[in-house]
Amino acid sequence: MKQKHLKYLRIAVAAIMFALFFAVALGVRQLDPVLVTQFGPGLLHLASVLFLDVLGAVIVIAAVTLVFGRIYCSILCPRGILQDGIAFLTHWNWKKWGWSRYRFMDTRPVKYGVFLCVLILGAAGVMLPLIALLPSSNFFTIVSNVFLKLLGPADPETGAPAGQFAVSPPAAAFFFSLGVFLIVAAMAAWRGRLYCNTLCPVGAVLSLLGRAPLYRLSLSQEMCVSCGMCEAACKGGAINAKAKSVLAENCVMCFNCIGACKRGGVKLEKRPKMAAFSLSRRHFIGAAGGVVAGAGAYLVARKLENALPPPPERKPAMPPGAVTAGRFHRKCVGCGICIRQCTGHVLVPAVGQYGLAGFMQPVLDYSRGSCVYDCNHCTVVCPAGALTPLSLVEKRLTRIGLASVSGSCVGCGLCAEKCPANAILIESRTLMPLPPDAPQPSARPPRREAETQRKAKVHLDSCIGCGVCQHVCPLPYGPAITVSGVTEQILVKSPEVRNEAKEDEAKEEQPKQDAQQSEPSKPVAVINTDQCFGCGLCAEECPLSAITMVDGLPRVNADACVGCGLCASNCPAEAIEIRG
Repeated sequence: MKQKHLKYLRIAVAAIMFALFFAVALGVRQLDPVLVTQFGPGLLHLASVLFLDVLGAVIVIAAVTLVFGRIYCSILCPRGILQDGIAFLTHWNWKKWGWSRYRFMDTRPVKYGVFLCVLILGAAGVMLPLIALLPSSNFFTIVSNVFLKLLGPADPETGAPAGQFAVSPPAAAFFFSLGVFLIVAAMAAWRGRLYCNTLCPVGAVLSLLGRAPLYRLSLSQEMCVSCGMCEAACKGGAINAKAKSVLAENCVMCFNCIGACKRGGVKLEKRPKMAAFSLSRRHFIGAAGGVVAGAGAYLVARKLENALPPPPERKPAMPPGAVTAGRFHRKCVGCGICIRQCTGHVLVPAVGQYGLAGFMQPVLDYSRGSCVYDCNHCTVVCPAGALTPLSLVEKRLTRIGLASVSGSCVGCGLCAEKCPANAILIESRTLMPLPPDAPQPSARPPRREAETQRKAKVHLDSCIGCGVCQHVCPLPYGPAITVSGVTEQILVKSPEVRNEAKEDEAKEEQPKQDAQQSEPSKPVAVINTDQCFGCGLCAEECPLSAITMVDGLPRVNADACVGCGLCASNCPAEAIEIRG
């Protein structure tokens, strides 16, 4: 193969890989294994859990970089490929500037200074700079929070296929991702791979590995006439036409320079000898500036975090597999892949739930849905190892939160029926009538006789905090049962197995009772039509819509009524009683 064809081979491979990464960002789970090719998350993954496939991918990428330089940036980095597309689309707007768009730029002091700053902050547990700069991380957040928000359906309620479009992101997450995209797009339109050679931490690591590759692009000292054509085609700013040299640390091996040289003076050839490493004054100042900036940014981040309002009383719930809050916040890079592929659509980017340190990291929002009991996908898809992979059995027993019941519970039993862990029971207790001179705690009529009150009770030993109970609670003024997160996720005991066959047989054998019968088999509301004057307040207060108004009078659906007594306690005519 002629070397001038290497450019088109690189474009073909990059196009295929970009299509695969974009499909993963859309939620195509069958393509998740392609995430193992991401070098930055792979290094973070190995720092927490050792997996042979991740270790093998990191070793292969490092070995290829040592031999051929930073070719990873051109064919495997999704954000790098996106930058190439933006640079190509904006190429025609630069014609009036001739060949001045790309020129040689020694960005190593900035590159390594930024890298040291991000490294110091990451080691201190401040992941926000890494979330903003890690290429694979912000590529997926850009696709999820910007492209799909603006160009496609973003909420399952709109009819989008399940598992392909996540819920609409919070406004802060949208504007953060949009800002990152605009910065990346502007730098790509101006100077091609300027972002990769100044702000990208993965680019800095690969630059160190590929500073003296075995095979590298070089300018022929005999054939080169310093015309500048190759320098103008180098989107990495790595070619100095006057000095007839190529800065390998900035070269991303796009091979554009080979086709740009009309004399054939640019070739991919074996390195003649190992280049000596030298630390110039500029490099030393850049590295020292990165250390100082990292230390200063850490202090500022801590000050800002302490200045934020205190977290809410209910702790935010982390995704399953996070193990502990400290471990999760130190390792999560906020790529949002788990959010895109959440079956229950309950994961969203955090805005203020975790504080400043956890911005853009996934958090469970139970108002949108619940954590599906038979799904462990988020734990196995995490490319950075922030979520420990859990088997389906382990995930079912992992406590990610705890449910608590408020005083507004009417004991309808829907939460107990839907709880997959059998951690909720409905308890009944008898309330004695209040004396006539007793103060009334609410606007409800006083109890003139003993009443039976039903209320849900959570068994904390079995609750896993999936959020199903909160999501299905039918009370119109807010759920009576809510779930709070936990600081450490532990395994709970296995739930008791329900004999659903026997329960169904018992329901079939039990005859249906009419709501107007004097002695029903279960507690139901019975209305005295002679005393009722048809105000409709009972129908409005019923949380299960078991009471409807027919011809100006209420009618009770005995199958739906659970005898919670809310209608009776709010009836101004005292025309309703609970029997059974």
